[in-house]
Amino acid sequence: MKLLIAEDDLSVCEMLRLFLQQEQIKAFFVHDGLEAERLIMEQAWDLILLDWMLPGKDGLTLCHDIRLRNNNVPVILLTAKDQEHDRILGLNTGADDYVIKPIQSS
Repeated sequence: MKLLIAEDDLSVCEMLRLFLQQEQIKAFFVHDGLEAERLIMEQAWDLILLDWMLPGKDGLTLCHDIRLRNNNVPVILLTAKDQEHDRILGLNTGADDYVIKPIQSS
């Protein structure tokens, strides 16, 4: 599985990295939207996690651009934006799911 995670919060990246290692899933991490966009255009991904508030280019715009290219890769928005209208906007933009930070482990 090729997993791209675009997240600028390094503590969130480390938490995700530890969890994914336990599940033996390899992920590629980037910390700004422009780098994520470059990688999305250059490579095929099985799953993309996007922080909404990335520097360079925000995750919502990236999600919209992915869908404009008719790319059917699953996209999950990972964001601190917790208002219902934000969730609706994210899903209407083409995200397959919307996860609100902070992420709680069980």
